[in-house]
Amino acid sequence: MHRPYELLESLLCNIEERLTEDINTDTLADEYALSATHLRRLFQFAFNQTIGAYIRSRKLSASIDNIINSNLNILDIAILYGFEYEQTYIRSFKREFGITPGDLRKTGQIIKIKPPLHLFDSNRLADGAFFGPDIVMVPQFHVIGKKYKLYFRNNLSKPILYTYDFYDNYRDKIEENIDTSLHINISTKVEANSNDKDIGYSYFMPSVHVKTIKNIPESCEAYTFPSTLCARYNFIGPIDTVINMAVADRMFMAIDNFMEDDQQKYFLERNRLTIDRFYKSAFDGNYSLWEWFSPVKIKNENDKPLYPLGIIETYKQQIPSLRFIGRKFIEPINNNTYKKINTNLDIMLSNSEFDEIEKLSMTDIKTLYKGSNSYVCLIRKKSEGLIEYLLGMFIQEKSNIQTDYKTTDYEIINFPKSELAVCSVYGKRDIIINYDKECRRKLENEKFLNNIDAGNWFLQRFNWNKFYGEDKFGNRILEYCYFI
Repeated sequence: MHRPYELLESLLCNIEERLTEDINTDTLADEYALSATHLRRLFQFAFNQTIGAYIRSRKLSASIDNIINSNLNILDIAILYGFEYEQTYIRSFKREFGITPGDLRKTGQIIKIKPPLHLFDSNRLADGAFFGPDIVMVPQFHVIGKKYKLYFRNNLSKPILYTYDFYDNYRDKIEENIDTSLHINISTKVEANSNDKDIGYSYFMPSVHVKTIKNIPESCEAYTFPSTLCARYNFIGPIDTVINMAVADRMFMAIDNFMEDDQQKYFLERNRLTIDRFYKSAFDGNYSLWEWFSPVKIKNENDKPLYPLGIIETYKQQIPSLRFIGRKFIEPINNNTYKKINTNLDIMLSNSEFDEIEKLSMTDIKTLYKGSNSYVCLIRKKSEGLIEYLLGMFIQEKSNIQTDYKTTDYEIINFPKSELAVCSVYGKRDIIINYDKECRRKLENEKFLNNIDAGNWFLQRFNWNKFYGEDKFGNRILEYCYFI
């Protein structure tokens, strides 16, 4: 089986090389061992047009060279490009270009052709292909589903479990399901309130598309999505693919690029609401198709970031005696070192490792000290050309470690009561992750630090709200902390 990107790339090249042959969806499907229905669906999903119309347009566009630069008669050109009858070719040509082949030959009029489609590196994933965004109007629709509270700390591991729970216990109870093959997830962010001020969470609602919301089963809820302008992203992957970190990273990279484009006239509002959906009926072949939507808002001149990019705050902070538990990594020092920290942080998050660490605490972690509602990366220079870092969390100093806890997988470090110099940085994730030198220089200039030895520990704090609760510009706040 071809990987999705290679399949689509091969398909486009195949079409281009055989424009003078009798190719169609059925012949191509046979060559790629797919059903014709599945191939049509894949092509439409990836390129937002039918494969039949694309082949016809490319054949007609290629035939223009023969019309202008050869003495072949129109019938011969029609047959060369796979049209059985001359009149069929002439009608298709005029419908495509607004002029007949004969009139084009006489006048030499400039016409707009359909260029060949291309894939780009931004579309490529190891086991998939990614497309978007398209700006689309999503019409109003109703869903009924089961709402689950989803803390960001487990928002990569729990949705699949919640979806299975919904399918096993609630889905069949919902009447007036419009399309039994369509599955929709609605994710809505909940702003922190006074009783829960340090924890950001969302509601995840696996659901089905219904005609009305009159008959709502017990323990289920209804939601009406109003007609809304949205950005749509598409993902094609193997049939057994789940939306993993590689896919999520590529999607968020595309989103960041979308929001960084100064010419782009929309804001994504994904912090408010997102929708993803897939059709089970699309699983009639080797590939799965997944769509993700986020509302967009037209920018105006008053839309400005909350802070200037870069360092926005410095201060000193007292912290109590703490115990740190985390997974250790050693990396060479190069341009990708801090990006690797990002990647390993996401892997641990997706594997729910931070949840396991948090369970070890004897008290509520977020009450230990200001900023303790954070994942932490402890970093120090290990030797020439290498750094050592640990990804984990601070817990109470006297927390007992469970006897069955895998201490071989994690390191435990005790820190005495200390004072930190803190530097907060605002910007895109891939930029602010590599701000250590700038923060040290800033803190030294403000007399908070005195040329701290690079071999000492310092830490990055990935705050549950400031870092993971990015703003509409796609910017976050990362805290750099240095022991004084």
